[in-house]
Amino acid sequence: MAQPGRRISLLIVDDVADTRSNLAKLLQFEKDMQVVGSVGSGKEGIAQARELRPDVILMDINLPDIDGIRATEIITRELPGTGVIMLSIQGDTDYLRRAMQAGARQFLVKPFSGDELMTVIRQVDALEAGRRNQPAAVVQTAPQPVGRSDGCKTLAVFSPKGGVGCSTVAVNLAVTLKQSTGKRVALVDGSLRFGDVALMLNLHDGKTIADLVPLIDQLDEDLLRGIMSTHSSGVQVLAAPPRPEMAELITADATRRILAMLKTCFEFVIVDTWGSFEETVLAILDTADQILLVITMEMPCIKDARLFLEIAEALKYPKEKILLVVNRFDAGQTISIQDVERSVRHRVDWKISSGGHMVAQAINQGVPFVIANREAPVARSLRVMAEEIGRAAESEATDGVPEASATPPARPLLAGSKRLSFLGRRG
Repeated sequence: MAQPGRRISLLIVDDVADTRSNLAKLLQFEKDMQVVGSVGSGKEGIAQARELRPDVILMDINLPDIDGIRATEIITRELPGTGVIMLSIQGDTDYLRRAMQAGARQFLVKPFSGDELMTVIRQVDALEAGRRNQPAAVVQTAPQPVGRSDGCKTLAVFSPKGGVGCSTVAVNLAVTLKQSTGKRVALVDGSLRFGDVALMLNLHDGKTIADLVPLIDQLDEDLLRGIMSTHSSGVQVLAAPPRPEMAELITADATRRILAMLKTCFEFVIVDTWGSFEETVLAILDTADQILLVITMEMPCIKDARLFLEIAEALKYPKEKILLVVNRFDAGQTISIQDVERSVRHRVDWKISSGGHMVAQAINQGVPFVIANREAPVARSLRVMAEEIGRAAESEATDGVPEASATPPARPLLAGSKRLSFLGRRG
């Protein structure tokens, strides 16, 4: 959200005059926005961006002379803090992938509603605010790659689709890993806007990851452990901020540094995430040794998983880095595991049984179901999963064999970085 009294400056780049006019008329009613320029070609868009330095650019993908993809590459390289929203009448994955690689922040499929446009503009402006306020030398310097500490396994629990049970899987997996291995386990609530990990574990210490931000330059093991809460299972928990707007305080660089410190203190680090490609989420996914991609057996979820796997390939994640987890599995479902594997072109690694009312009751009581109902099928599913993860980590440590799924070097968070923070495909 723009600061009180501040207006988000916008540049419209679209080769259709009527579209430019309609967008400008729509935006003039927003008190926190102002259109500072409107042009019809890629070259003009680049020139106006250099001159006006707008906060946000609405960029059509199909333009004369230089298309929107190339124009976006040039603008994001030269103008840190300017966010590009790509507009297109086509919403296929190739356009989405190319926009992501060019450095766009969001992708909107025409036609879109006025409310949708305003929401996305404000989100992109908020995401760019941190880079906009940094000195140029800081923006242009890539953070040091984060390597995995010996003996530590970092697992990011992720799904592009909300409501599939990522937090439930993350919480119960962390507790089960602690029970089955006896190792040091950290659980991080990386769902920074609406994290529920502390609630699901009935923890009310009040300390969260946001408390680390002002002290990030002094971060050490003692400071980290002083902020984390201890669950009765022995799992150490780093909770999400208490309010959604506080998520903006936690940058991708801070996230990497916190995870790097956790790697030196624990043998397993489980990170819950949310369905986004914001820089903080990408920092988590980059840093993770493996990503547990959680899905359920519904077509929209399977479609989104396939799309994520395509994006992961574009981000050059090794295929072995991603482990596919089917949550709420029921053998009577009309879609089979084989159907899922054919659709996403990826093996299903684990199936977690459906727990129904028992899982909901455990969440409401703040007691993980792997503690409250150890012999329930869903708890046994998690136990099998945790034991296999534990054995694999032990084998890697014993054999000294480099992991096939090791995290690639951290990508630079700078102008021109071919990254994109998608909150989800629109349209």
